[in-house]
Amino acid sequence: MGKINQGILGGFKGKVGTVIGASWNGIAYMRGIAQSVRNANTAAQQTQRNFFKDLQQLASQLSDEQLQSLFPSVNRGMTRRNMLTHQLAAAAAITDDVKAVDLTQLEGIGNGERIESPMLECIISELNGQLTLNAEAAVAELIGKPAEANFIAVAYNITKRKIGVFNSNATDPSYGVNIPIGNWGERGDSVRFYLTYAAKGENVYLRGFGSFIIKTRAEKVGRKIGKTVQL
Repeated sequence: MGKINQGILGGFKGKVGTVIGASWNGIAYMRGIAQSVRNANTAAQQTQRNFFKDLQQLASQLSDEQLQSLFPSVNRGMTRRNMLTHQLAAAAAITDDVKAVDLTQLEGIGNGERIESPMLECIISELNGQLTLNAEAAVAELIGKPAEANFIAVAYNITKRKIGVFNSNATDPSYGVNIPIGNWGERGDSVRFYLTYAAKGENVYLRGFGSFIIKTRAEKVGRKIGKTVQL
């Protein structure tokens, strides 16, 4: 049996009469108990359920740190992963009665300020024993990166149906940019990606609309608190 701890207007958990109370993201809510449940398992329902599984599988590939850079601000009542899922759902397509996220339609993800960084296409190649993404010099120079900033790629592996964010040591675009990707894909995989950058100590989300991994970070100075804490 559920228990209301803060009066009738307060939040509660569990079943109280014909109402169920719960909490999501710190927000208390109530819902009525369904009088009957129908699960016809129609073809349309199966299609939608499989689509939700596809969304969850893609959204779960990015770390919390990457999501925090992808989405510097959070909508009320939503997590960053919810926001990513919403953007992925906008690229849905149905092929042979299968509904899934079409990574060939997906553009930039996140809600930072967008820079002029076009979507690129390449095949994963091997350079000095590393699997890499390659961008030509003319395209790499377009984003107006500061000389000291390192390139970052936000990539969609069309072949393996993966999303990834990759840092690099490359700072000079004049000879093209090679981004190592570890074991995220295999040689010959088809990839779409865009380039952005991060410089030491700056709020990198203001420099692009994708996810960022910061190679170097300005040292944070602790805030002085005007009271003594006894241990």
